[in-house]
Amino acid sequence: MRLEKRTYTLPPDLLQKFERRLPPGERSSSLAQIMEAWLAEREREELRQLVVEGCQAMKDDYERIEREWAPASDEVWRDHG
Repeated sequence: MRLEKRTYTLPPDLLQKFERRLPPGERSSSLAQIMEAWLAEREREELRQLVVEGCQAMKDDYERIEREWAPASDEVWRDHG
């Protein structure tokens, strides 16, 4: 895997806590895992929001279709239910 070095400015107390918990050889890989989890969560939330928006946009169509087919559905259940 290709790696790149970056510089970020972080609060000193956060860095101290992080560095106390992890030895130098594990810090970069741990940060990569944390970043991947954070990004995956954001992607899931964006997809969830798109699904919600899509459902809201289709609400009127769903209701129209339900009104159109409700009599047929009721007849099937009445005759075979």
